[in-house]
Amino acid sequence: MTKPENMKTKILIGILACFLMSCGAMMTPDSDDIIRQPEDAPTNFAMGDGMDFEENVCKSPMLDPEDGTELIMVRSWGNGIGDYEVPEGKYGLSKREFLRLNCGTGELIGVVKK
Repeated sequence: MTKPENMKTKILIGILACFLMSCGAMMTPDSDDIIRQPEDAPTNFAMGDGMDFEENVCKSPMLDPEDGTELIMVRSWGNGIGDYEVPEGKYGLSKREFLRLNCGTGELIGVVKK
């Protein structure tokens, strides 16, 4: 491949990557995604040490204020909703489920599929 063709390929890959990332950022979770409520979970989770809640910003880890269980964020949306992985079996979740939270308040929303 000559240099001009190589440069065109790199530019096209860059444009495609930006497009795909922007599409992902525009996704919003659907309330229909909630499959059930978790078992024995607090209604609100806390931020990890040294972190503060910010509107529409999802941070990791979130903590169970009752026993300190860490929830690790795996995906989020621009509207401050995030899906968090929890230890298998915690709150009755299987390995194929995440816990959805309002990241701006720590409020529990429900259980969703991975």
